[in-house]
Amino acid sequence: MYTLSIQAHYDHCSQNYINIIRINMIPEGPLRLFVRRVKMNNLSVFQKNNYDYGSNNSCIFALVSLTGGDRFMNPNNIPDLFSFLTMNGYKIDTSITKMMNSGDVRIDNQNIICFFSYLGQGPGHHIK
Repeated sequence: MYTLSIQAHYDHCSQNYINIIRINMIPEGPLRLFVRRVKMNNLSVFQKNNYDYGSNNSCIFALVSLTGGDRFMNPNNIPDLFSFLTMNGYKIDTSITKMMNSGDVRIDNQNIICFFSYLGQGPGHHIK
């Protein structure tokens, strides 16, 4: 099962804070083509994130635009992302998503978008 969430990210190139869409691991299926490993930068000199900069934990997996390029997906891209997921063999688990968003338990203070899994029955797959 995969988790999509919103992560604040400081982009050194544009020198702006942006919200990007992250995924907990590289997924199976066509979505994997839109995943990039991103080094997490400190959000400010006063506030450090919870990543260990001496290990691989200083990186997250972020999604890039479905239309090409290396622009990160942001919350405005969620409708297109959901369409992509449903058309390409992924199933969004609304019950787990509701449970995690309504409870007191938070995963690293992330804003969870959804939990989903890959069924492998998108275009190009034939059901026997």
